[in-house]
Amino acid sequence: MRKSLFISTIVMVYLIVSGCSYNSVKKIKADYFDIGLGQSLYSGYNKVEQETVQSLVDAYNQIEYIGQTNQQINYEKAITITFIYNDQISGTLVIDDKGVFHLSDSVENFQIEPNNDIYEQAKNIYNDLKQQY
Repeated sequence: MRKSLFISTIVMVYLIVSGCSYNSVKKIKADYFDIGLGQSLYSGYNKVEQETVQSLVDAYNQIEYIGQTNQQINYEKAITITFIYNDQISGTLVIDDKGVFHLSDSVENFQIEPNNDIYEQAKNIYNDLKQQY
């Protein structure tokens, strides 16, 4: 009896710890996106290839974060991405160059895992789209 209680306690502690250490975003889909940096905003509608849209959606869906942070987003360097699916907003991401980000479905700021390159990818897409305008 004690042995099974001990094992079940170990399993519960493991599940609680491992469940709390893994933070990820709610998965989204998108047909296109709008993207901005600072005060400028560009629409990707009919200007961005579907592979690019899917690549950015995949990067969004793979976001894992360390946890909530008290750091403020540097809006001068922040990229804002609004994902649109079936003419409705499916998700919004605001992320700065330090990896501090905010999602449309939360009020807190989070710190992205250091191995995620969504900011660099989004900045390259933003620069490509900016040249088209």
